[in-house]
Amino acid sequence: MAEVSEEIRTLAARHQELQRQAEALRQEMSMVQASIASCDQTIVTINELKAASEAGKTAETMVPVGFGSYVYAEVKNPEKVIVNLGAGFSAEETAEEAIETLNRRKEQLTKILEQMNASLTKLAQGMQALETEAAKYQPGQA
Repeated sequence: MAEVSEEIRTLAARHQELQRQAEALRQEMSMVQASIASCDQTIVTINELKAASEAGKTAETMVPVGFGSYVYAEVKNPEKVIVNLGAGFSAEETAEEAIETLNRRKEQLTKILEQMNASLTKLAQGMQALETEAAKYQPGQA
């Protein structure tokens, strides 16, 4: 009986660890999804600024000045975009190049998200297997 009780505790501990891993993975996936959405929004914004400029309209946007405050500003040249390259580096690119860079980044993030989703599925399967194993130790289940 003590052996069964110990086995159930071991299964419960392993299940709890898988749950913690799954929750951490879900949080990371949420951040990746937010990055993908940010890429999409940036592409839309670049296209809207370009379209306004090409139509002869003033391309206007809001620029953050700190502590959740913004000012309206005219975009003098929406064809030039400063793109974050990572590791603290940025580069000036044309609007089209910036969109290509953002699309590549989005593709990379999407692949990462797919891998994370596969890992989450494996964790869920592991938890299910532990639950099935634990059910064998419940009275009347043998």
